[in-house]
Amino acid sequence: LKQIQRGNKQLQKIRILSLAQFRPEKDHPLQLQALYELREIIPEELFANIILVMCGSCRNDEDKMRVKDLEDLSKHLSLENNVEFRVNITFEELIQEFENAYLGIHTMLDEHFGIGVVELMAAGLITIAHKSGGPLLDIIETSEGSRLGFLAITADEYAHIIRYILYMNEEEVSGIRERARASVDRFSAKKFQDEFLRAIEPLFK
Repeated sequence: LKQIQRGNKQLQKIRILSLAQFRPEKDHPLQLQALYELREIIPEELFANIILVMCGSCRNDEDKMRVKDLEDLSKHLSLENNVEFRVNITFEELIQEFENAYLGIHTMLDEHFGIGVVELMAAGLITIAHKSGGPLLDIIETSEGSRLGFLAITADEYAHIIRYILYMNEEEVSGIRERARASVDRFSAKKFQDEFLRAIEPLFK
């Protein structure tokens, strides 16, 4: 786990991983807006070490244009040194991104389920997702003591949650990480199979 070091010590890069296809409904601009807001509420030397890593696939030329628009927006917001675009990367490269990241971010409104959110949690990333749809109803518990991650709606909310996470102590981080990893087992194929067989068993008696 990367420690956030302060004082005269060298700050390490803190990578925030976004995992989603470059489609309009994924609302990648909201992530850039959140990063812009974050810059206003944390020390400059800390922000200089924040990297938002947008990983996703492009299906066609329209998606490629969306990536170009996001690159332009990041420059417009003076965030080009804090954003990386990782388009159509290999599975091995994606695994490396999971290993290097500290936080996960997901911004789609009313995601039906949110397998990307589950994958971020399974990788041990402290995850922030949109407070709607599957992440709200099925995936991320936010009660203190049983928290699995965080939920937000606006760019300002995302920014303040990121700031809160950056200053959490190691015990809090480890607790959320361990509970989140354990919780994703409920979405496994084995769990579905067991529950399905349990549900239909009375039909064969």
